[in-house]
Amino acid sequence: MKLLHTTLIFILICFSSSAYSDKFVDTDHQAENSVTLQILHYLDSSAYLRNVSSEQSILVCQKAILLSEESQDPNLLSKSYKTQGINHYYAGTYDSAFVYYEKSIPQFEAINSKVDIGKVLGNIGLLYRKQGKYDKALEYYLNNLKIYKEANYEEGLGSVFNNLGNLYFETNEFNKAETYYQYALRNFKKFKKTKEIANAYCNLGAVSETRKEFATSLGYYNKSLHENSKIGNILFESKLLFNIGFLLHSQAKLDSAIIYVQRAEDIRIKIGDKDGMVSAKLELARIAIDQQKYALAEKHLLEADKIAVKNSMLKWRAEILESLTIVYRKTGNYKKAYLHQNEMIQISDSLNDIQTTNRFAELSTAYEIEKNQKELELLQQKSQIQNLELGKKNAWIIILMIVMILGAVAIVVSLRINRLRADHKIMDLRQKVLLTQMNPHFLFNSLTAIQSFILDKKNVEANNYLSRLASLVRGILENSREEFVSLRTELETLKDYIGLQKLRFENEISYEFEIDKNIDQDQVLVPPMLAQPFVENALVHGMLRNNPNAKIQVKVSLTKNMDSLRFQIKDNGIGIDEAKKNRQDQNHKSIATSIALDRVKIYNFKSSKKMYFEIIDLNHLDQNSHGTQVCYTIPLLLYCNRS
Repeated sequence: MKLLHTTLIFILICFSSSAYSDKFVDTDHQAENSVTLQILHYLDSSAYLRNVSSEQSILVCQKAILLSEESQDPNLLSKSYKTQGINHYYAGTYDSAFVYYEKSIPQFEAINSKVDIGKVLGNIGLLYRKQGKYDKALEYYLNNLKIYKEANYEEGLGSVFNNLGNLYFETNEFNKAETYYQYALRNFKKFKKTKEIANAYCNLGAVSETRKEFATSLGYYNKSLHENSKIGNILFESKLLFNIGFLLHSQAKLDSAIIYVQRAEDIRIKIGDKDGMVSAKLELARIAIDQQKYALAEKHLLEADKIAVKNSMLKWRAEILESLTIVYRKTGNYKKAYLHQNEMIQISDSLNDIQTTNRFAELSTAYEIEKNQKELELLQQKSQIQNLELGKKNAWIIILMIVMILGAVAIVVSLRINRLRADHKIMDLRQKVLLTQMNPHFLFNSLTAIQSFILDKKNVEANNYLSRLASLVRGILENSREEFVSLRTELETLKDYIGLQKLRFENEISYEFEIDKNIDQDQVLVPPMLAQPFVENALVHGMLRNNPNAKIQVKVSLTKNMDSLRFQIKDNGIGIDEAKKNRQDQNHKSIATSIALDRVKIYNFKSSKKMYFEIIDLNHLDQNSHGTQVCYTIPLLLYCNRS
């Protein structure tokens, strides 16, 4: 039935193209014009068939390419190669898309079509973005923008703004992404581009979704659906259905989310959209994980991984392997969890290569400087025109404005310098925190423990210990780059650390986490790795590892005013005073404690709300008690407020 539908569409397009050609055939060049119109007909048919079948679209366009290569007409060759590149992009065969885009550029150069060269460069940038090569993507987008401005092609600027928005969205710079999406939307509305308007609304909905502004996000998606209904683009409809499903998943409406994502997947399978099929299967797997349907999640993930491997989709593979690691860990298959996590780390590291990051930052900075320079030049030109029109009477006003601008710039630069100094201090502290937590002594002991398990043929314990160590190390490295992490992430890192110590020491270390039920652990943000050093102090200096009744209690609650988070870490070790007596150096001060206090000072310097901190020997509160209690309060910071 699908093939019959495609054939009927093709016949109708052929008929309309033939009717069109009768009006323009010149009797002196009948044969030549007939071939040209046949090629144009194939190209129109190929573009239409993208929404029906990617395979059919590619086959039809190949006929146009063969005829164009026989004619050697650069006008026809450029259009045919570019169309085939777009077809392969929608089919998810990116290597072939690169080939045809590169072929089209010399043909467009031959006919001196700068605007079309800019379009092709933008399309190549899109391919690099799909592969996670953001530095190359930005380079091509900026070249595209430069060509459009040189050619005064204002109508095309919206697509470049939209591409830049997508790039910043994927690098988690959501404020920049929203700015460029708004630029794009204004441009699309100006030139009444319905399809592009729908796409801009969809992208703005995605930004709102990352900020947990679900009502705003759904409003944008509905506007996008309304615009798309005017043109009936089923490929874009699948994107919107997927986004709504993702939004419902974020709100834990899992059954409704499955319905929307499956509808999106059906459309993508029907039209052969491989990239879309992978994203749909990955989202269905994540929903299944939340439903604790691990066998179903594994099925979706393996299907997605098969497509991603075949089409060199490294970015998707990293996310698939991460989800597979979670599935195997939840089902107790630690060997597979370890293997998939290792492969995921290798792929993620290749995508986040330092040189790529630096190159992206350089290009982004260069673009911002160039943009500011051009804006300054434009302001200067306007200022000159105003001087000519207003004459000498307004000269003092203009001078005053310039002085005010320079004063404002001086203030901004001064504030920026102070900010950079504070940031430099924070970076230095983060490095120290990382060194205290990743000290060689701890790693050496952990590896020795693993070796001991292996020699004793305790493979399950060795695998469990190695998996926990890998999770802890990666968590520490990732969290050290963040100013804030979720409370859940902080507690998971702490549990991994205590779990490793329990496996390592012969005595059983009891620990208890008491979390206020009114706290949303995913929404509340805290500074990373602030609690772990005090647990380590309890184990080492508090002699818990020699205490057969060792116990650590971590309590997280809200203060009476409900405006701060209170951490309490209590142990039943020997206490601060006794620990000082046991030290050879009586004036010694814990490195972890010193760094923690410095972090508190920096936080209080930057924030209007203050953090408070105290360490108490329990013997001072009750002579029959022993141990140490560390308490600190953190101003309540929610994810949505920070965004």
